Amino acid sequence: MLKMVCMFNRKPGLSMAEFKAYYEERHVPLVTGLLDNWCDYRRNYRAENTEHHAPHGDPARSNETVFDVMTEITYESEAKYRATMAALADPEIGRRVAEDEDKFMDRGSMRVHLVEECRS
Repeated sequence: MLKMVCMFNRKPGLSMAEFKAYYEERHVPLVTGLLDNWCDYRRNYRAENTEHHAPHGDPARSNETVFDVMTEITYESEAKYRATMAALADPEIGRRVAEDEDKFMDRGSMRVHLVEECRS
């Protein structure tokens, strides 16, 4: 399996509640209506107003805000991943997704990585 992990922040001026509501109620339905090659699509929102310090970590960096959401999109095969990328390269689909992202996310903060998941 291949997984795409995307980390990004909300647009300045949006509360976490507004950001999450827009993502879940508007963006997810748009994307799932346009693209369907994945087998799992998860959103992991940063818990606000919480502190976590890993005992073995650097306390000066442990609460840095690196992202507001980490999205995981899992594909059964590289072919399915490539089909999604081809769909996003379609000018109309790419435009619709990007325009919607501009409404709630800081697209300049987006970081995307392909990873291979290992489980114990």
